[in-house]
Amino acid sequence: MKQWSLSLLALASACLLAACHPQSGAVPSPPNEPDGQSLASFSYEEDAAMYQAGDPGVKTTGFVNVDLFPIEDQNGAVERARNECTIEYNTTSEYYDAHTEMWRVDFFTAATVQENGDIRAVAGNCQSVYLDSDGVTQLIVSGE
Repeated sequence: MKQWSLSLLALASACLLAACHPQSGAVPSPPNEPDGQSLASFSYEEDAAMYQAGDPGVKTTGFVNVDLFPIEDQNGAVERARNECTIEYNTTSEYYDAHTEMWRVDFFTAATVQENGDIRAVAGNCQSVYLDSDGVTQLIVSGE
């Protein structure tokens, strides 16, 4: 039962990511990808075109990560993006745009709940932090 619940949580997490950013697709990318981890790709240009300064949940200035701190792999991207995260979370997903050399780290809450004998996935807040390959934050998008 526990193993089934964990499998359901993993599936739910994947579905939640698609809902948070539907244009993302799984494609291995940067050369320093950690062993045993896959990395999805995205288009920073497409993502950035969806958001405007002043939109609710969109932050384009006032970042913590303003100094150069080159990101070598997705673990480094998560550590760097964590400096900007303002929500509680239990899951992250990492994406890389090789064309623009941009990283997107999504922080979100994922859980399973049991109601009337049925197990279902639920999602909480989602926050995406966009960083360039030098570790400088370019954009933060928050929402549910």
